[in-house]
Amino acid sequence: MNKKNRVWIFGISVLFLIAAVLIAQARVERRYRASAAEHITLVVDSIDYRADLTRVYGKLVGRPHTSQRIDEIVLKCTDMTYGANDIDGVDFKRWFQWEDDGVIPIEIDFPKMNTLQSGVMIITTPRGVDTCHLTRN
Repeated sequence: MNKKNRVWIFGISVLFLIAAVLIAQARVERRYRASAAEHITLVVDSIDYRADLTRVYGKLVGRPHTSQRIDEIVLKCTDMTYGANDIDGVDFKRWFQWEDDGVIPIEIDFPKMNTLQSGVMIITTPRGVDTCHLTRN
């Protein structure tokens, strides 16, 4: 085997090693419960703990054929408070319409955090503030 082939094989090996390390760093936790709220309910499906952010996957549940708006989401756990950076599925500070089933899948990005055992997600809407208590089963 010549030197060029050895360098090529070494380079590919390093790329596979880097990919394995990056995949190993991401942790997806399932088995979370959320309590119902008065104006808008968030059902958490899973939380993905990444090296650069924490992403909450879930769905918003509301009354079909009505409108709602989310202005802010804050997650309080133990002694830390995290404000949501981004949300997909709806937009912050924009009205949206509930469809026939009253369910909207969403992804909420928070700053990087440790594994959450329990917390309170505070959802601010024009109709009031809702709190959803999160607990890990």
